[in-house]
Amino acid sequence: MVTKMNVDRFIDARKALGMSQAELCEGICTQATLSKFESSGRAPAVRILVQLCARLGLKLDDVFPINQSAELEVHHILDVAEFKLITSEYDSAMADLDGVSFDHLSDDGKMQYYFIKGYLTALTDQPISDSLYYFNMILNDLDNEHRTIYSQLAYTGSGVAYSHNNENEKAEFYFQKVFNDLQKLLLNNNKAIWRALNMIYYTAEYYNRIADYTTSDSLLTYGYNVCSEKRVTYYVARISFLKAKNAQAEHADAEEIQEDLNDARAFARLNHNANLLEEIEAFQ
Repeated sequence: MVTKMNVDRFIDARKALGMSQAELCEGICTQATLSKFESSGRAPAVRILVQLCARLGLKLDDVFPINQSAELEVHHILDVAEFKLITSEYDSAMADLDGVSFDHLSDDGKMQYYFIKGYLTALTDQPISDSLYYFNMILNDLDNEHRTIYSQLAYTGSGVAYSHNNENEKAEFYFQKVFNDLQKLLLNNNKAIWRALNMIYYTAEYYNRIADYTTSDSLLTYGYNVCSEKRVTYYVARISFLKAKNAQAEHADAEEIQEDLNDARAFARLNHNANLLEEIEAFQ
């Protein structure tokens, strides 16, 4: 079987660094050579490909997988586990991670693993040192120049960990870093949208925890608008439920609270989020 080049990974890395084709290929090859590779997957000479990858911070096997079927399988497991963060299926997600082999993970896959693992330990109130270890593997090792979205996710997760540990001053430091960069995020695919909504939601939840409902509501409205514009529904239920919690805490009109709860319930059912449905029923 012929191994397929992972051109999308290459292009995503170039765009994440804000590099044009001309900037990337300068001193290495012609722009025509690079353009053919990106548009049709036609690989240049290996010497050229190695230099291009190095300039993007990639390894050759990031775009030319040694064992593509095994890599695809493990990345599918990680994507499933990441989605379970949205539906609060924490035990199941942890079990998924236990089945992941690092032998088949690229650096991108390792960062995805550490980000999910860090969130799971923070959200299940395990020792904060464990959560911070996983996030630091991203921030201080795999993405020490903080060029990928995983650094933003690690900042968010660190904020969650400190918030759950009742260290609000430290939590706010990280959530503020996230907030400062929200507008810079590229929402160009479903996974990027999930991750942006992750940051928005958990930042809003933090402000709910410290009773700053105005800031929390503003973030939730922003998140809801992202869902509407990008036509994704997975976070609408959680956003609507947190809006209901804020409204109740602010002694809002009962009709307004019920409207948010109805939206939360409807979207939780649509996306088969049984855990959130239980929370909604308990809240009422």
